[in-house]
Amino acid sequence: MTSRIDEQIKAMDRAGVDQAALHVGVWLDWVDLKGARLINDRMAEITAQHPGRIIPLAHVPPLEPEGAKELRRAVVDLGCKGVGINTHVGGILLDDERLYPFYRAVSDLNIPILVHPAAEIPLAHPHGMEQFNLTRNLGRAFDTTINIARLLLGGTLDRFPNLRFVFSHMGGAFFAIKNRLNPAYFDKRSRGFFEKYKRRIFIDTAPPFWSPEEVRFAVHMMGESQVLMGSDFPTIDLLRDAVKIVQKAKATAQVKKKVLGENARKLFR
Repeated sequence: MTSRIDEQIKAMDRAGVDQAALHVGVWLDWVDLKGARLINDRMAEITAQHPGRIIPLAHVPPLEPEGAKELRRAVVDLGCKGVGINTHVGGILLDDERLYPFYRAVSDLNIPILVHPAAEIPLAHPHGMEQFNLTRNLGRAFDTTINIARLLLGGTLDRFPNLRFVFSHMGGAFFAIKNRLNPAYFDKRSRGFFEKYKRRIFIDTAPPFWSPEEVRFAVHMMGESQVLMGSDFPTIDLLRDAVKIVQKAKATAQVKKKVLGENARKLFR
């Protein structure tokens, strides 16, 4: 892993990236408590080896009773700045009450949660995504968007007012259709219902397949302080492109500065 991290640091230098938040992404689907401890220890090691370059994220199985203890160790003792989780855990979605003990521990530590799409979207009936790799390419966006909507509509963020989520992959399609999810014509909630939660939902621009115009639109819909540059590096080896997409977006220099680093620094301080 050391050589791989060394390669990542060199790639960051070439792309002009000062710091990177690091976690295992979809591999969280298979991480148990023993594996989480190993990952967290290794995160601390590589952070110490490359001072100021890595923002380590904690890894815990959120449904395990000992998970909260390991989360506290990772944050307090090892210096992790947030925690990773996937869009569903053992088939349950992020607003499920079984995750409340995990959210309580996260709230006590006052750290953000970075959400990556899970390996597969658990739909029991035929859904039309069995072919053309749509389970991954469309299913993950669908899964992410559902989870954001349920967190907002189901009261989880009201119950835990300190929770902040960063959703990878531009939050699925949420930034584009959030107004459609809560039209006042069909729903008793006001049209601006989501606005009261807007400072607690962040999205990142991974993977770097978006156009600069889509990045600009995401900033417009979510707010200039809610979008972080993301890359999916090294899984998708296009770190330089991740930077260029933001640089080419039609936005002020100040907005680009926020997306390219300031927002992340404030969130993971």
